[in-house]
Amino acid sequence: MQKLLAFTDIHMKSEGQKIIGLDPFAQFERALAHGLRHHPEAERIILMGDLADTGAPEEYDRVQEILQDIETPVTLMAGNHDVRDTLVQKMPQAVCDAAGFLQTSHSYGTVRVLTLDTLFGPPAVSYAHFGAYCDQRFAWLTEQLSEAKQAGQWVALFSHHPPFRVGFKGMDQIRMRDDARMLKVLKGSGVSVHLICGHIHRTISGNWDGFGFSMLKSTCHQMPLAIDTTEMTLGTTEPAAYGVILLTDDGIIVHSEDFDLVQETLNTHTETPVA
Repeated sequence: MQKLLAFTDIHMKSEGQKIIGLDPFAQFERALAHGLRHHPEAERIILMGDLADTGAPEEYDRVQEILQDIETPVTLMAGNHDVRDTLVQKMPQAVCDAAGFLQTSHSYGTVRVLTLDTLFGPPAVSYAHFGAYCDQRFAWLTEQLSEAKQAGQWVALFSHHPPFRVGFKGMDQIRMRDDARMLKVLKGSGVSVHLICGHIHRTISGNWDGFGFSMLKSTCHQMPLAIDTTEMTLGTTEPAAYGVILLTDDGIIVHSEDFDLVQETLNTHTETPVA
């Protein structure tokens, strides 16, 4: 069994700036420290997009400040708040495919882990918070799925934007477009796929036309369960979290760890007999 740690929607700001009273730097620093302390054997750390809040160079510098002494391999993904070129320039961990997109593939026995780049563009458009997946990216994904099938692997597919609706009227408007094509490609591959997404800032799980999915909270601020609103910028200080993902020969287990709630001292619970 392999273990991955996943952190999403960091939304790093410049020094001194906060989001609804939360410091993104302190939030991510605590989350990563907690994950490495409790799961030092993790094979890989995946940062699932929205590393920065505005895409400013200094925001990536601050993320890198936290990552600089980490020995565990790190995979970076882009989200709608990121600027791809700046991310790649500022982050030495960034790996791009042949077409210049932040997409990676890693094999762990019977599992192939794919990380997608769903950032709209190039060119990037600041107001375009929906996700997109172009012909070049689909070509890469199709090839990876074909190789996985030939190798007898199933796929853990990481995507910042969900290519499906999650029941939030506002956030569903900025899901990944090209969702019908994505579903067709996944179904046509003949490969078992589980999707892990961010973007919504909530723990959500479900099934998308036969494909299971798990969605993780932000390390900073969360989306309140206001599913009927069309507002996309609501935020709440509900507990932040990261994902602990267990890969097995026959499946996947996705845990969500609310790191600010966890007590370092563990206690046993014993029942008191009723008199």
